[in-house]
Amino acid sequence: MTSQNPGDTQVQNEDDHERSRRLSLQGNRPPAEIEGYTVVRRLGTGAYGTVWLAREDRTGRMVAIKYYPHRRGLNWSMLHREVEKLAAVYTSRNIVRLLDVGWTAEPPYFVMEFVENGSLGSYLAAGPLSVDEAVRITREVCSALIDAHGAGVLHCDLKPDNVLLDGQLHARICDFGQARMSHEQSPALGTLYYMAPEQADMQALPDSRWDVYAVGAMMYHMITGQPPFRSDVMQKQLEAAESLSDRLEIYRSAIQTSPVPSLHRSVRGVDSRLADIIDECLAVEPQKRLPNAQAVRDLLDARDRHRSRRPLLLLGVVGPVLLMAAMVPIFVTALENNLAMTEEGLTQRALESDALSARLQAAALEDELLDRLEELELVLADEEVGSALEDVLNRPTDDVIAEMKASHILPLEDRPRWIQLLDMAQQRCTEANTRRNRSPDTSWFLTDRDGIQLWRQKYESTVGECFNWRDYFHGRNEEFDPEQVPQDIQPIQDRHVSLAFRSNATDRYMVALSVPVRDSEGEVIGVFARTAHLGELQARLGQRMQGSDADSVRRIIALADSRDWQLLDHPWLTESLLELPDQTIDEIFHQLRLDTGTIRQIESAMAQHNGQPEDIRLPVYTDPVGRLSGMPAISDPADTSDALPDPQNASGNSVKPAEPWNGTDEYQRPWIAAMSPITNMQSPWMVIVQEERATALQPIDDMARRATRHAWMAVLAALTLMAIIWSVVWRAFNRSHSTVRPVAPPPGLSGP
Repeated sequence: MTSQNPGDTQVQNEDDHERSRRLSLQGNRPPAEIEGYTVVRRLGTGAYGTVWLAREDRTGRMVAIKYYPHRRGLNWSMLHREVEKLAAVYTSRNIVRLLDVGWTAEPPYFVMEFVENGSLGSYLAAGPLSVDEAVRITREVCSALIDAHGAGVLHCDLKPDNVLLDGQLHARICDFGQARMSHEQSPALGTLYYMAPEQADMQALPDSRWDVYAVGAMMYHMITGQPPFRSDVMQKQLEAAESLSDRLEIYRSAIQTSPVPSLHRSVRGVDSRLADIIDECLAVEPQKRLPNAQAVRDLLDARDRHRSRRPLLLLGVVGPVLLMAAMVPIFVTALENNLAMTEEGLTQRALESDALSARLQAAALEDELLDRLEELELVLADEEVGSALEDVLNRPTDDVIAEMKASHILPLEDRPRWIQLLDMAQQRCTEANTRRNRSPDTSWFLTDRDGIQLWRQKYESTVGECFNWRDYFHGRNEEFDPEQVPQDIQPIQDRHVSLAFRSNATDRYMVALSVPVRDSEGEVIGVFARTAHLGELQARLGQRMQGSDADSVRRIIALADSRDWQLLDHPWLTESLLELPDQTIDEIFHQLRLDTGTIRQIESAMAQHNGQPEDIRLPVYTDPVGRLSGMPAISDPADTSDALPDPQNASGNSVKPAEPWNGTDEYQRPWIAAMSPITNMQSPWMVIVQEERATALQPIDDMARRATRHAWMAVLAALTLMAIIWSVVWRAFNRSHSTVRPVAPPPGLSGP
């Protein structure tokens, strides 16, 4: 055996181990008699000697005597240091005490306390311990380490075999053969799977966190039945290693690269606090590990305090639950008696607000249309414009059309004066609209007394076509077939807002605002008009109307034609039409009518107000857009249960169902709504302001849910009250009277 420094770890080769084993097993008699002690029997054999059970003659107590009969196989300085360390921690009741030392005897011996229930390692051979038992033993091991560390002693080889259990199964640590004083700078190797990864280095310096890692490994073993990081693959690699340094390198590398052990977290009874303590003890990086045994015990004590408060907290809940159980029946009864009245009141309040919003919206839309009509009249009131248009409208129509077609590609300054005047007037109005944050017009145009379009703001092929069949020209509030225009058709005699019509370009509903053009004699000689999308007017006016309460109530603003209750404008139409194919758009518009239930409510409200109500309030309203979701884009023409029948499209052919389209789920919810007509313009339009019924009645729904929840809580509290109390009492009783399981002594320790 090579010589070693006194502070180095003693390492035996295989021959040394075998020779020591053979020598130790020779004979069944103790190597020597010690005065004052009577040897009873042999307890076991170690690498350097044998341990015997003996009785102290003076007191009769049992002790363990360890003989060292093979002087030449020992590092005496190491044994001497072990004696020093045992002497340093002599007063700790959680450490096996050294009673006597015979250095000069032949052979030398130690006399130590006899701990009758053997090692924790033997105890664990029967399987994992309960969580409470594992925590108790861990706390006692920590107490022993606190005493040792306080005396400046680091154990450095803590493992289940070095923890003994006394008659009351309290833990006592032993075997300080690898221990180091805190000021020593020599390495010390522990036992695989309990040794910190940084300790598995022959150059490592002793650290109290080595013992913390071992505490975590033992606690993990006690709870799960196996030490952390142990696996068949790792075990085979260690057995195949050719040298100690190779084994240490394999062990250290395996721990540093393996995932964090998690088996303990799945053990019943291991709460998150205990699992976190184990994880902090087993941290691979020393800096992230708990610093010492005192920190471990403090965390265990804090966990116990937390657990001990839980029954008190549970009992603290019982009082409020009892009070709640007594109040719930009274509360539910009162709620049921007032729920209907409260719901009706909230509905009326919401409808009142929606009706006011609808009136404001209708008035705002009417003002917007009147403003745009007045702008047209102001343009015609200009003397130069009026004179120029009178000259143009009295010229031959074909000449004017040819002039328009020839000049629309020219710069503005090169166009005929009458075209310049109209173009500049349109530009001024557009600029004014932009400054006032008003939506732009889609077109401006001029027709003669026969309805032939002579000028258009942006030239299109419609110049030269006849539009005397359009409502904006004749003002009769209907659109004629272009082939069947009445013989007595005449241009409008006063400002006029046309019926809504579908744009061929955008598929959205538009409105035309028109004023008559008169000559100096006052005779109507043409029609001057502008068009705008209803949706853009509605969107802008809606934002203005909702500005005061948009943060608290979300309202949808729509527009319908009261003649057939066709939906003319809706936010969904503005957002989604551009994404749909033309055929789908045609089919969808045929279905966007109010359902029969809504129409009945409207007719009933009108009957109560002689057919001319200021507003209509609908406690239950179905949004036509919501009926599109998950359905064909148009219903079966024979089905009249949900919408007004419209069995033919514009061409007179039957409309075929389209593919299902799922873009309107948002509007499927129940609504409440109020409607208000546009009263001063003889228009059939009705402004619809709707809000979600669930939002309007949210306080009622909340109240009902709370009442239901409280009622169930009262019932459950009444049924489980005694069960909870008995459960708490039973658990407390079991905890205060629980005992750890007995352990059978190892073979050969039954007595003298």
